Amino acid sequence: MLTFEKLVDGFRSLGVEEGDTLLVHSSYKSFGEVDGGPQTVIRALEFVLGVEGTLIMPTFNFDFNKGAAWDVRTTPSKMGVLTELVRLDPRAKRVFHPFYSFAILGKHAEMLGSLRYKSAYERDSVFGKLRDLDAKIMVIGLSYTNSMTFFHHIEQMEGVDYRFLKQFTGEVTDENGVTYTDTFEMLVRDIDKGVVTEVDPMGALMEDAGVIQSAKIGEADVKLMKANEVYAFTAREMRRDPFLLYYVKKE
Repeated sequence: MLTFEKLVDGFRSLGVEEGDTLLVHSSYKSFGEVDGGPQTVIRALEFVLGVEGTLIMPTFNFDFNKGAAWDVRTTPSKMGVLTELVRLDPRAKRVFHPFYSFAILGKHAEMLGSLRYKSAYERDSVFGKLRDLDAKIMVIGLSYTNSMTFFHHIEQMEGVDYRFLKQFTGEVTDENGVTYTDTFEMLVRDIDKGVVTEVDPMGALMEDAGVIQSAKIGEADVKLMKANEVYAFTAREMRRDPFLLYYVKKE
Protein backbone atom coordinates (compact mmCIF):
# COMPACT_ATOMS: atom_id res chain seq x y z
CA MET A 1 0.00 0.00 0.00
CA LEU A 2 1.24 3.47 -0.90
CA THR A 3 1.69 5.60 2.24
CA PHE A 4 2.04 9.35 2.75
CA GLU A 5 5.77 8.87 3.42
CA LYS A 6 6.31 6.85 0.26
CA LEU A 7 4.48 9.48 -1.80
CA VAL A 8 6.62 12.25 -0.31
CA ASP A 9 9.81 10.31 -1.02
CA GLY A 10 8.64 9.51 -4.55
CA PHE A 11 7.74 13.10 -5.44
CA ARG A 12 11.02 14.41 -3.98
CA SER A 13 13.20 11.84 -5.72
CA LEU A 14 11.51 12.66 -9.01
CA GLY A 15 12.52 16.30 -8.61
CA VAL A 16 9.68 18.21 -6.95
CA GLU A 17 11.21 20.81 -4.64
CA GLU A 18 10.04 23.12 -1.89
CA GLY A 19 8.79 26.38 -3.37
CA ASP A 20 7.94 24.90 -6.78
CA THR A 21 4.89 25.91 -8.76
CA LEU A 22 3.49 22.58 -9.93
CA LEU A 23 0.70 21.74 -12.38
CA VAL A 24 -0.50 18.15 -11.89
CA HIS A 25 -2.40 16.07 -14.45
CA SER A 26 -3.49 12.90 -12.70
CA SER A 27 -5.10 9.50 -12.71
CA TYR A 28 -5.48 8.70 -9.01
CA LYS A 29 -6.33 5.06 -9.61
CA SER A 30 -3.01 4.53 -11.41
CA PHE A 31 -1.24 4.61 -8.02
CA GLY A 32 -2.95 1.42 -6.88
CA GLU A 33 -4.03 1.31 -3.24
CA VAL A 34 -3.22 4.47 -1.25
CA ASP A 35 -3.36 4.56 2.55
CA GLY A 36 -5.95 7.22 3.42
CA GLY A 37 -7.24 7.59 -0.13
CA PRO A 38 -6.89 10.47 -2.58
CA GLN A 39 -6.58 13.11 0.13
CA THR A 40 -3.24 11.54 1.09
CA VAL A 41 -1.88 12.33 -2.37
CA ILE A 42 -2.92 15.99 -2.06
CA ARG A 43 -1.37 16.21 1.42
CA ALA A 44 1.88 14.69 0.15
CA LEU A 45 2.08 17.11 -2.78
CA GLU A 46 1.42 20.10 -0.49
CA PHE A 47 3.98 18.83 2.02
CA VAL A 48 6.72 18.51 -0.60
CA LEU A 49 5.92 21.93 -2.10
CA GLY A 50 5.96 23.61 1.33
CA VAL A 51 4.51 26.97 2.31
CA GLU A 52 6.27 28.75 -0.57
CA GLY A 53 4.97 26.29 -3.16
CA THR A 54 1.88 26.36 -5.38
CA LEU A 55 -0.24 23.39 -6.44
CA ILE A 56 -2.27 23.82 -9.65
CA MET A 57 -4.95 21.30 -10.61
CA PRO A 58 -6.84 21.36 -13.93
CA THR A 59 -10.60 21.50 -13.27
CA PHE A 60 -11.56 21.41 -16.94
CA ASN A 61 -15.18 20.87 -17.96
CA PHE A 62 -16.25 21.04 -21.60
CA ASP A 63 -20.04 21.12 -21.17
CA PHE A 64 -19.99 24.90 -21.82
CA ASN A 65 -18.79 24.13 -25.35
CA LYS A 66 -22.00 22.12 -25.79
CA GLY A 67 -24.31 24.87 -24.52
CA ALA A 68 -24.39 24.22 -20.74
CA ALA A 69 -24.09 27.04 -18.23
CA TRP A 70 -20.87 27.26 -16.16
CA ASP A 71 -20.59 28.36 -12.53
CA VAL A 72 -17.12 28.98 -11.09
CA ARG A 73 -18.45 28.01 -7.63
CA THR A 74 -20.22 24.74 -8.44
CA THR A 75 -19.42 23.32 -11.89
CA PRO A 76 -17.42 20.15 -11.19
CA SER A 77 -14.08 19.19 -12.62
CA LYS A 78 -14.03 16.34 -15.10
CA MET A 79 -10.30 15.74 -14.64
CA GLY A 80 -10.42 13.15 -11.87
CA VAL A 81 -10.88 12.81 -8.13
CA LEU A 82 -7.69 14.64 -7.11
CA THR A 83 -8.67 17.73 -9.07
CA GLU A 84 -12.17 17.75 -7.61
CA LEU A 85 -10.78 17.47 -4.08
CA VAL A 86 -8.68 20.59 -4.63
CA ARG A 87 -11.62 22.41 -6.25
CA LEU A 88 -13.72 21.73 -3.15
CA ASP A 89 -10.96 22.81 -0.75
CA PRO A 90 -12.11 26.06 0.92
CA ARG A 91 -8.57 27.45 0.59
CA ALA A 92 -8.49 26.98 -3.18
CA LYS A 93 -8.88 29.72 -5.77
CA ARG A 94 -10.44 28.78 -9.09
CA VAL A 95 -9.49 30.39 -12.37
CA PHE A 96 -12.47 31.87 -14.19
CA HIS A 97 -12.61 30.08 -17.53
CA PRO A 98 -15.59 27.91 -18.47
CA PHE A 99 -13.61 25.13 -20.11
CA TYR A 100 -10.01 25.54 -18.96
CA SER A 101 -10.37 26.43 -15.28
CA PHE A 102 -7.85 25.49 -12.59
CA ALA A 103 -8.08 25.08 -8.82
CA ILE A 104 -5.01 26.41 -7.03
CA LEU A 105 -3.56 26.08 -3.53
CA GLY A 106 -0.53 27.85 -2.09
CA LYS A 107 1.59 30.92 -2.60
CA HIS A 108 0.38 32.02 -6.04
CA ALA A 109 -3.26 30.96 -5.62
CA GLU A 110 -4.53 34.53 -5.23
CA MET A 111 -2.57 35.88 -8.19
CA LEU A 112 -3.42 33.02 -10.55
CA GLY A 113 -6.99 32.73 -9.31
CA SER A 114 -7.66 36.37 -10.13
CA LEU A 115 -6.63 36.03 -13.79
CA ARG A 116 -9.30 37.00 -16.32
CA TYR A 117 -8.77 36.08 -19.95
CA LYS A 118 -10.85 34.84 -22.86
CA SER A 119 -8.57 32.75 -25.08
CA ALA A 120 -7.86 29.41 -23.38
CA TYR A 121 -4.15 29.11 -24.23
CA GLU A 122 -3.15 32.77 -24.62
CA ARG A 123 0.04 34.32 -23.22
CA ASP A 124 -1.81 35.71 -20.18
CA SER A 125 -3.45 32.36 -19.39
CA VAL A 126 -2.37 29.99 -16.64
CA PHE A 127 -0.39 28.13 -19.31
CA GLY A 128 1.56 31.32 -20.03
CA LYS A 129 2.05 31.98 -16.31
CA LEU A 130 3.66 28.55 -15.95
CA ARG A 131 6.50 29.98 -18.01
CA ASP A 132 6.72 33.20 -16.00
CA LEU A 133 6.84 31.23 -12.73
CA ASP A 134 9.36 28.68 -14.07
CA ALA A 135 6.79 26.05 -13.12
CA LYS A 136 6.95 22.29 -13.41
CA ILE A 137 4.36 19.94 -14.89
CA MET A 138 3.67 16.49 -13.44
CA VAL A 139 1.77 13.72 -15.22
CA ILE A 140 0.54 10.84 -13.04
CA GLY A 141 -0.51 7.65 -14.81
CA LEU A 142 -1.69 9.28 -18.05
CA SER A 143 -0.44 9.38 -21.62
CA TYR A 144 0.85 12.73 -22.87
CA THR A 145 -2.05 12.86 -25.34
CA ASN A 146 -4.51 12.58 -22.44
CA SER A 147 -2.78 15.17 -20.27
CA MET A 148 -0.41 17.68 -21.84
CA THR A 149 -2.68 20.63 -22.61
CA PHE A 150 0.41 22.85 -22.38
CA PHE A 151 1.28 21.76 -25.93
CA HIS A 152 -1.78 23.69 -27.19
CA HIS A 153 -0.43 26.85 -25.55
CA ILE A 154 2.78 26.35 -27.53
CA GLU A 155 0.80 25.77 -30.73
CA GLN A 156 -1.13 29.02 -30.21
CA MET A 157 1.99 31.04 -29.37
CA GLU A 158 4.06 29.65 -32.26
CA GLY A 159 1.22 29.54 -34.81
CA VAL A 160 0.06 26.38 -36.58
CA ASP A 161 -2.02 25.73 -39.69
CA TYR A 162 -3.92 22.67 -38.41
CA ARG A 163 -5.79 24.48 -35.62
CA PHE A 164 -7.88 27.65 -35.58
CA LEU A 165 -9.41 29.94 -32.97
CA LYS A 166 -13.09 29.24 -32.31
CA GLN A 167 -15.45 31.20 -30.09
CA PHE A 168 -18.04 29.78 -27.69
CA THR A 169 -20.77 31.91 -26.12
CA GLY A 170 -22.84 30.95 -23.10
CA GLU A 171 -24.00 31.66 -19.59
CA VAL A 172 -21.40 31.98 -16.82
CA THR A 173 -21.71 32.70 -13.09
CA ASP A 174 -18.92 34.37 -11.12
CA GLU A 175 -17.80 33.93 -7.50
CA ASN A 176 -20.37 36.53 -6.35
CA GLY A 177 -23.26 34.62 -7.92
CA VAL A 178 -23.67 37.08 -10.80
CA THR A 179 -24.82 35.35 -13.99
CA TYR A 180 -24.25 36.80 -17.46
CA THR A 181 -23.56 35.83 -21.06
CA ASP A 182 -19.98 35.91 -22.28
CA THR A 183 -17.77 34.61 -25.08
CA PHE A 184 -14.58 32.57 -24.71
CA GLU A 185 -12.11 31.27 -27.23
CA MET A 186 -10.19 28.07 -27.85
CA LEU A 187 -7.63 26.96 -30.41
CA VAL A 188 -9.39 23.89 -31.84
CA ARG A 189 -8.19 21.22 -34.24
CA ASP A 190 -9.38 21.43 -37.83
CA ILE A 191 -11.64 18.37 -37.95
CA ASP A 192 -12.60 19.14 -41.56
CA LYS A 193 -8.98 18.39 -42.45
CA GLY A 194 -9.09 15.21 -40.34
CA VAL A 195 -6.72 16.57 -37.67
CA VAL A 196 -6.39 14.32 -34.60
CA THR A 197 -4.40 15.34 -31.53
CA GLU A 198 -1.58 12.89 -30.83
CA VAL A 199 1.29 14.30 -28.79
CA ASP A 200 2.81 11.07 -27.44
CA PRO A 201 5.57 11.20 -30.12
CA MET A 202 6.70 14.61 -28.80
CA GLY A 203 6.62 13.26 -25.25
CA ALA A 204 8.76 10.27 -26.23
CA LEU A 205 11.26 12.57 -27.93
CA MET A 206 11.49 14.73 -24.79
CA GLU A 207 12.05 11.64 -22.65
CA ASP A 208 14.92 10.58 -24.92
CA ALA A 209 16.40 14.09 -24.67
CA GLY A 210 16.19 14.10 -20.87
CA VAL A 211 13.66 16.95 -20.74
CA ILE A 212 11.22 14.67 -18.91
CA GLN A 213 12.11 12.71 -15.77
CA SER A 214 10.22 9.48 -15.06
CA ALA A 215 9.69 7.36 -11.96
CA LYS A 216 7.40 4.65 -10.65
CA ILE A 217 5.45 5.76 -7.57
CA GLY A 218 3.32 2.93 -6.32
CA GLU A 219 1.94 1.41 -9.51
CA ALA A 220 1.85 4.74 -11.37
CA ASP A 221 4.23 5.95 -14.05
CA VAL A 222 4.91 9.57 -13.03
CA LYS A 223 6.58 12.17 -15.23
CA LEU A 224 8.05 15.56 -14.31
CA MET A 225 9.20 18.38 -16.58
CA LYS A 226 9.90 22.11 -16.54
CA ALA A 227 7.41 24.18 -18.53
CA ASN A 228 10.09 26.43 -20.05
CA GLU A 229 12.17 23.45 -21.19
CA VAL A 230 9.07 21.82 -22.70
CA TYR A 231 8.26 25.07 -24.51
CA ALA A 232 11.74 25.55 -25.97
CA PHE A 233 12.08 21.92 -27.06
CA THR A 234 8.59 21.69 -28.56
CA ALA A 235 8.77 25.05 -30.37
CA ARG A 236 11.97 23.87 -32.05
CA GLU A 237 10.91 20.30 -32.85
CA MET A 238 7.41 21.15 -34.11
CA ARG A 239 8.98 23.32 -36.80
CA ARG A 240 11.12 20.37 -37.83
CA ASP A 241 8.22 17.89 -37.69
CA PRO A 242 4.70 19.14 -36.87
CA PHE A 243 3.40 15.55 -36.91
CA LEU A 244 4.95 15.07 -33.49
CA LEU A 245 1.78 16.77 -32.18
CA TYR A 246 -0.99 15.47 -34.47
CA TYR A 247 -1.88 13.22 -37.36
CA VAL A 248 -4.41 13.45 -40.19
CA LYS A 249 -7.09 10.78 -40.20
CA LYS A 250 -7.53 9.30 -43.64
CA GLU A 251 -11.06 8.93 -45.00
